[in-house]
Amino acid sequence: MTSKRAGDVPAASGSPADSAAPAIPDTSAAATSPRAISGYQAIVDHLRREMTLGRIRPGDRLPPERQLAEQLGVARDTLRQALRILEGSGQIAIRRGARGGAFVQASMVEAWRIRQDVRERAGAIVALVEFRAVIDSAAARFAAERRSDEDLAAMEQAQAELEASEALHDSRNADTAFHLAVARASGNHELAVAVEDARVKMFAPVDLLGFQFLKGSCVQGHALVLAAVRDRDPDRAAVEMTRHLAATREEFELLLTEEL
Repeated sequence: MTSKRAGDVPAASGSPADSAAPAIPDTSAAATSPRAISGYQAIVDHLRREMTLGRIRPGDRLPPERQLAEQLGVARDTLRQALRILEGSGQIAIRRGARGGAFVQASMVEAWRIRQDVRERAGAIVALVEFRAVIDSAAARFAAERRSDEDLAAMEQAQAELEASEALHDSRNADTAFHLAVARASGNHELAVAVEDARVKMFAPVDLLGFQFLKGSCVQGHALVLAAVRDRDPDRAAVEMTRHLAATREEFELLLTEEL
């Protein structure tokens, strides 16, 4: 969760411009869904989704054009169209030269436009928090019943990364990894996709306002969910996830009241 109030995590700084190009992740719930990438708009939507989930971060350099096209299974001309759109919206910057490439940028959208959009969608954002409380809690219940040792290890790794994180985007990435690990452990693909979709829809407009991540409450909430899943206690896992997202709702409502 994020806030302009005094948070636990400082604002993120961009990754070095010459950092290695990250592979576009294929471990998400959506990656194994029947939704295929076809057409430049689908590429734009896919890359924006990865940015929202924190798996591609400001300062990251996308893979070289040929590699990225092969990875996404699209033609290079189609990829170029998508990159031009992302460049036009200020979400990537394309640099030439030996150390050039397509680099992810922080939002360049005017603050007043973002505030207006969030203000108009405030009710929908709160509704998405409520929806997440339902589906994430169901995922936690199933995860406690069905999780494998590998599933548990993925949750523990995400929690450890969240505890160790210092930058905003590292925290968001670890938070995302934890919730998606729980969703995958549910063993229900449709539920896992729904968890990821709801997360994208909720955070996409709010993140643009540059709120800080409230790391302390997130770590505590995750720890209680993780303990219940580890103990294979489905009722407690569902209750703890519900409480975690109830706190998230309160934070969102306060932020929307204070900032908008």
